[in-house]
Amino acid sequence: MADEPVNVRTIPISTCALSLTDATWRFAEENAPAIDAYWRQASVERPKLFNGVIHLLSSWQLIEDTFVGTFLRTDFKSFLYWRETGYAETGVKDAFGSSLIRAADGAVLLGCQTEGNMNSGLAYPPSGMIDAADAGPNGIDIDAHILRELNEESGLRPGDLTRVPGYLVTLAGALVSIAIEWRSALEAEALRARILEHIHAQATPELADIVIVRRREDIDAVNVPPYARALLGRILRA
Repeated sequence: MADEPVNVRTIPISTCALSLTDATWRFAEENAPAIDAYWRQASVERPKLFNGVIHLLSSWQLIEDTFVGTFLRTDFKSFLYWRETGYAETGVKDAFGSSLIRAADGAVLLGCQTEGNMNSGLAYPPSGMIDAADAGPNGIDIDAHILRELNEESGLRPGDLTRVPGYLVTLAGALVSIAIEWRSALEAEALRARILEHIHAQATPELADIVIVRRREDIDAVNVPPYARALLGRILRA
């Protein structure tokens, strides 16, 4: 049976307060030549990758039941180099929003990313990096970010689901997942079929398949990253 990974913890919270800073990421500046060389090679091997603006979590704290965080701006190629060379300790975290999609029968649906993308081969809750579209004068709108990623990957909208209040923040080394749980009135197979219809209608879908997880033992049957394993363990216990 799959247990919650060691040194990974999930914290239920009520609200998020996520601001932006103008500070630069010293790691990107100090490693610019290596980053550029790595990106040239990665672009050839994985032409689907795009070097856009993203945001990394530069500081955070829990104040009662609020997750308070600050994000700095960088580019995807610097992030990719940092991630794929082992997440060196640089004072930042790879923070992102996730959607836990729960069917009427209690099963959780995970997405499997298409080949050539950064998370190819993994099964995980629909999610994505926090990019320029998520940043505004009031900081990071995490709910809008999560909804955008959910719709892009699954085709589901707020009217299709019921939002469970609050968030589940999972701390897993260099990764921080900020998740919303969604409930569907559809059974798992019907919900999977609906999402697959959306995927098959797309010219360049982000997801290749949808996996149904009904019990904790099912987690071991797919390649689930540690943060998602912890989230699933918590949800399926409930």
